[in-house]
Amino acid sequence: MRILRAELLDAHRDLVRARTQAEQLIVSNHDLSDLLASASRQAGELLKVSVAFRRLSEASDAAAALWALEDVAINVVGTEDFVVLANGTRAGMCAIAGMGPVFDEARQRTITLGQLRQSEDRVIPLYFGGAVVGALVIRSLLEHRAPLNAADDQVLALLSRFAATAIVEWDENRDWDHARKRLAS
Repeated sequence: MRILRAELLDAHRDLVRARTQAEQLIVSNHDLSDLLASASRQAGELLKVSVAFRRLSEASDAAAALWALEDVAINVVGTEDFVVLANGTRAGMCAIAGMGPVFDEARQRTITLGQLRQSEDRVIPLYFGGAVVGALVIRSLLEHRAPLNAADDQVLALLSRFAATAIVEWDENRDWDHARKRLAS
């Protein structure tokens, strides 16, 4: 009987040890799962920036850059309510690319950067050589889209640089009439 009790006690200790190891494995697997999910999210965020950079860098001229910007705004940022504004010859900015209600409103009137900053829209000034040459305005995101995060801020910074460069190139070529005709169609 003592031998059976000793074996039973050893079996009980082995069972407790096995349960402890199983619990540690479960916790370890949960931690690993969290780490993998985090790495997956980070990879997705980096992919956004990479896709935006590739798409924008393929643009061969100002018009192609604005088309690429629209594509990135829709498919990477996740908005269909945005406008790219350029400093016009008048006292305000004029719409040169975009879509949605904010774009339609901007096509109807000129607006200043000060007025934009008073709105509740997301306004990204476009700088070239230290001067504001325009603005990217995002009114809303697609319904299924999560709020903008740090990776989206990097994409918007990238968009702002490309848009500013496209605006300067367009302005140097004095191709504003072409831009306005494209918007009218």
